[in-house]
Amino acid sequence: MEQKTNIVLIGMPGVGKSTIGVILAKVLGYSFLDADLLIQEQEGKLLREIIEEKGTDGFIEVENRVNASIRADRAVRWYTEKRP
Repeated sequence: MEQKTNIVLIGMPGVGKSTIGVILAKVLGYSFLDADLLIQEQEGKLLREIIEEKGTDGFIEVENRVNASIRADRAVRWYTEKRP
């Protein structure tokens, strides 16, 4: 069985995860996955709309479900730390 190798960047908003992630993915020949965009695509709503409708706990459930469904190999993924 081949081992999957991904890189996950986690941090507060505005610290450069997207910028570094895109550069890192390009240098390594990996794909770049934006977890927030995947959530919005699967839910058909903006993040703020999901939070407004479902609350923080509901959003975390959606986030966990979407993140668990990601099947990637050789990818750089990033997440914004939304919890206090």
